[in-house]
Amino acid sequence: MGSLEALSKSYGIKKAEVSKLRKQVENKLKESISKKRRSSSGLVALDKKKEDLTRTKDHAVQVLNQHLSQKASIERLKIAAEERLKHEENAKDEAKQQSEYGAPEEKINAVQRLKYVDEKIAELHAELKERESNQIRLEKEIESTEKEKAKIEEQLKKQIHAKPALVEQLKVGTKEEAILRPRFESLQKIETQVSAALSIVQKKLAIIAAQKRKRISNCSSEKKENGSNCSSEKKEKRTNKQKTY
Repeated sequence: MGSLEALSKSYGIKKAEVSKLRKQVENKLKESISKKRRSSSGLVALDKKKEDLTRTKDHAVQVLNQHLSQKASIERLKIAAEERLKHEENAKDEAKQQSEYGAPEEKINAVQRLKYVDEKIAELHAELKERESNQIRLEKEIESTEKEKAKIEEQLKKQIHAKPALVEQLKVGTKEEAILRPRFESLQKIETQVSAALSIVQKKLAIIAAQKRKRISNCSSEKKENGSNCSSEKKEKRTNKQKTY
């Protein structure tokens, strides 16, 4: 009985120690798995963000090239319009001189040319004004698109810098899990074995305790019926047995 109780106590202590150690290792294992999952999810999200940013950048570059092409076209049209304007202004000066100093017939033709030239000059001024307005609008859009492109490029740089840290975190988490998982499984197995052994000892102790209670109950019944004392009788029997030796 005493040896079983000592064994039960020993198994209980061992189980508590193994359980404590197993929980510590389990918590570390959970943390390493969580670290691995976070870094893995982070890498997936990083790649997705990079793809989205790259598409947005490509679109911004495309829009920027379109605006630059339109601006160059407007500048060419402005130069052409300015050259035509100079030509028409020279023609106006010539027609004005003829209207003032030419022959009567030349004056009549010059007045008609002046009217036509003035209309043409007005059209060219309106065209230049529209070209300048479009150029100003495009320059603002180009500036805005260039800022957007620069912002996206900065975000892409951050994504590139963040990736190595996540990759390293994933490596560390994977390595820690590889070390901790066998340790956890080993402790879990030992804990199960100790628990099983403790359960067996406790069952034996329970059986012995039940038998003891049964004997005490029987003795109490005999005492009530016969007025005898079981313990005294057993003591006397042990004493008589010793005397016979």
